Amino acid sequence: MGVIDKNTVTLRCPSCEQSETLIAVEKGSVYGSSGWNDFNESTYFNVSSEDDGIGGPHIVSAKCKKCDCNAVRDNVS
Repeated sequence: MGVIDKNTVTLRCPSCEQSETLIAVEKGSVYGSSGWNDFNESTYFNVSSEDDGIGGPHIVSAKCKKCDCNAVRDNVS
């Protein structure tokens, strides 16, 4: 079973400039998908995500663990 699709999000704290890239993958094969995995666990941010059933999970909120500021999404693919 391989990776069919993935969502990559880079989070950055505007206050302390901490940044981290999180990835969620959809696994499956030519026969079908086994579903999406949630984003990998974040080291620097408290992340809340949800899956709307269309394009995989997306981040609803993210706060820096160090200074409690809201994270900014720099890159989404």
